Amino acid sequence: MTHKLENLALELENRIRGHRPLSLPAEWADELVFPAYGGLSIRNVPHTIAHLLGAALPGLTPLDEAVWGGDSPVGQVDRVVIFLTDGLGYLWLRQMMAEDDEVRDLVGEITNGSGALPLTSIAPTTTVAALTTLWTGASPAAHGIFGLRMYLRELSMLVNILSYKPAAGKLMNDILADWKLPPESFVPVAGLAESLAQYGIPTHLLLSYQLLGSGLSRILHRGVAHAHTHTGHTDLWPRLADVLAQTAGQRCCVSAYWPAVDSVAHHYGADNRYTRYEVKQQLLNLRDVLNAESAQDGRTLVMILADHGHHDAPQDIRLHENAHARSIFDAMRGGFGGETRLTHLYLREGQKQTVIRTLEEHFVGGLTWAEPEAALAAGLFGTETPHPEAAHRLGDLTVIARLNWQITDNFLRFPLISTHGGLSDWEMLVPLLWRRM
Repeated sequence: MTHKLENLALELENRIRGHRPLSLPAEWADELVFPAYGGLSIRNVPHTIAHLLGAALPGLTPLDEAVWGGDSPVGQVDRVVIFLTDGLGYLWLRQMMAEDDEVRDLVGEITNGSGALPLTSIAPTTTVAALTTLWTGASPAAHGIFGLRMYLRELSMLVNILSYKPAAGKLMNDILADWKLPPESFVPVAGLAESLAQYGIPTHLLLSYQLLGSGLSRILHRGVAHAHTHTGHTDLWPRLADVLAQTAGQRCCVSAYWPAVDSVAHHYGADNRYTRYEVKQQLLNLRDVLNAESAQDGRTLVMILADHGHHDAPQDIRLHENAHARSIFDAMRGGFGGETRLTHLYLREGQKQTVIRTLEEHFVGGLTWAEPEAALAAGLFGTETPHPEAAHRLGDLTVIARLNWQITDNFLRFPLISTHGGLSDWEMLVPLLWRRM
């Protein structure tokens, strides 16, 4: 099957790759892809939702008009449905489409023949930061979540945002909420559902019952009017069908989240038959759910996208064990923040040049660095006014890994096979599949 927007997909990818806001001291820096916050990133999706439904977000910046291929949904829809498939990168999907005609045909069926288009994730390309952007419309610079782990001055410790607890130890999940750090006020920007509610537009959320009400969920889902839960893969799809049938003909936003691609890729690797099976199964189920007569109302836009991509990272530099990297580990005041592929180092006084020298002498082929202030000013983390704690959370030096590379420390005892967080095209490019129904 030939997809109608294939040429547009190539044009958009070239535009994205041509966006180079930050210069890095590495010969391989041109391999990296930067977030296109101005209209071709996941940050623009919540702005698009608001725009289509007659609402507004601060600094309204919807998706570039080009993504509609001349068939703009503006003024044509009353319901927007978002299906977020965690971890499905654009390049992996394109590779599967090239190797498997059934996958290619499924993408064509789901999109009414348009095909997949590329968007960018945000920096870092990781779930906690990306979901916060998708549920607020703010970039990391503004919402203040710069990765899975961050140093919080509020608590004088390194924390795990996904579990909403200290990064070290075996404390229960979400314990930070009991330490006078309520998730509902952790980010200083309104939630998307809160903003839509001001215009009388309800938001429906379909989420695993195990995730609903967690610390991260309480950050993201402020203002959600209707929460629908499922228990796993078996009931996810009929539950989605039920929610679509219940909301057909209504002015609303419907959001569903499914983490399976991310989970399987972390465990088995991104280019793995188990991961491929999960991707194909999602496409099959999405086709069937979206084609059901009960889901149709003629005034709905469906957008299927991911928060980030994935790639295996076999080159693992263990800072506390690698002889050359030991000087970096000794220069640190504690564990690093961010991700294993885009890392925030919190350094002892006077140690920054030692770390830079070590990176350039021993790891120049796979690691590079940036001054956090320069990265922030260049718009790597977004172009809005920075969060008041941004400088403290970003630390003293940002380390960026090349494809296949990652760094770990003694906090991370179980490095993952495939990972994300960095700026490679495999992580940064995510698919957008859209259809009207």
